[in-house]
Amino acid sequence: MAQILKYVIGKDYRPLTVLEAKGGNTFTPDYDKSNWVQARQYEDSLRQVFVEITNEDGSAYDLTGANVLFEGILPDNEHKILDNSHAVFYEDPTTGKFRFDMPAQSFSVAGQYKQAFFRVMKDYRNIATLEFKFEVLADMVVTGLVPRDYISPLDDLFNTIKETETKNVAELKKIVDDKVAEITNLMTTLNQTNTATLSELNSAKTALGTLEDKIKQDGIFTQGEAEEFKKSILIKMVTADSLEELLYGYKITIVHNQKDYPKPTVFYYENAIGTEIGGLGAGSFGETLTKLVPCEAEYTDNNSIVVRIPRNFYMDAKPYYKYGDWYLGSGNKTIKISLGNVDDGAAKAGDGKGSSYLSHSTGYFNYPTAPSDLRAVYVNDTAERLERK
Repeated sequence: MAQILKYVIGKDYRPLTVLEAKGGNTFTPDYDKSNWVQARQYEDSLRQVFVEITNEDGSAYDLTGANVLFEGILPDNEHKILDNSHAVFYEDPTTGKFRFDMPAQSFSVAGQYKQAFFRVMKDYRNIATLEFKFEVLADMVVTGLVPRDYISPLDDLFNTIKETETKNVAELKKIVDDKVAEITNLMTTLNQTNTATLSELNSAKTALGTLEDKIKQDGIFTQGEAEEFKKSILIKMVTADSLEELLYGYKITIVHNQKDYPKPTVFYYENAIGTEIGGLGAGSFGETLTKLVPCEAEYTDNNSIVVRIPRNFYMDAKPYYKYGDWYLGSGNKTIKISLGNVDDGAAKAGDGKGSSYLSHSTGYFNYPTAPSDLRAVYVNDTAERLERK
């Protein structure tokens, strides 16, 4: 049983929902009528979804080295799916095609998903598709699969422990070692993608380390301890409410007055001429540590834009317009936002009307992990530093 979803990166478009436009609480996307998935409750893995991604020019989107994450909110609007374990890539990943085998937990609740889409993660960057319509038909005969949050890396660990039912210390130690490595790699990827410290993943890693120490002491890992271990980690993990807020929790509002919906390009750099610590000519001369910043855009109307970037780029500053672009500055640090070719006069008329805001909502994926009076500042591709706000 297979269904095909097709996406064109750079061309696919849907209007903002009432909720996204901050005009109410209704989130009902305008789905592409050709992109839909329908299945029956309690199906497991045989429901295959084939995905084809192309670029705007018609060329295939290269998936070489990519990892695909399926993100969904179940029809009960409470439980979530974050699954990076069931994507199957073709022999030639440059075709832009992959297959996704939906896990059983995807079909635990009848109804229509509140949101469902794929996120392609590659080279510590990512891009997301538009939503597809995902409906689960009720099974009035069979019941029993209890809905819950599904986070595939942890679920893999629990299933492995359950299936092996082993008391062989060496074998169980290898299982835990492998999972420690996987969670460490996942943490590294998320940190470099989202530039944030994930304390909850660190807690999960610590819990696994405790188990590893127990094994080294030749302790017996009982079924009861396995359940308690699972419960303790899930309590930390299932409070997830929005990966988007972790990836793009710093919001910069620009009033550009262009009567258009421009695509933003964001750069971060330090030591622009005149901003050097110690004065002009101190240290390097000109911009250093230039970085292309991943971003998303929201459009409240055709004269303003909300640019969303990772949280650790936060500055207590407002955007200002200069020479065709918008800037935010703090000490020797600068964020530059380009909206392409703009009408200079119209842009100047909106100068000073913008703002910037750091989201403070709660939840696993958007809860600030640093102390409230500190923020992480990009240093280079492998390091950050903490500064007081």
